[in-house]
Amino acid sequence: MSAAARRARRRHAAALLRARRAENRAHRNATERVKVSDYLAGLGMPADEIDRYASWAGRYIVREYRAAHLGHEPRKTRKRTAPCQGHPKGRWIKVNVYPATDPALCAGARAYRRTAPYATAA
Repeated sequence: MSAAARRARRRHAAALLRARRAENRAHRNATERVKVSDYLAGLGMPADEIDRYASWAGRYIVREYRAAHLGHEPRKTRKRTAPCQGHPKGRWIKVNVYPATDPALCAGARAYRRTAPYATAA
């Protein structure tokens, strides 16, 4: 095989891979994803309790997600925290996001005793 044929073959393979990735990205971005704090707010939990218990509820939810999805990790996004000492504008932290219809959200919220009353009511 000549060098020109190898280059053409490599270019064609790269173009196919780019097209497949674009299709996957469009499908992945079409699903609505929610953070634990948004999910708890949707359940009707007060904002001060969300600030206090969302982190622990997230630990229970990620445990349920891993169990349901063969150990895979949920997708991540960044969230700005509230302003505090040393960080007047807040700071950026990584948080997990889940598909809005994922049963792990409800199961994890029911497993944590502080969020269980809100999850069973929904």
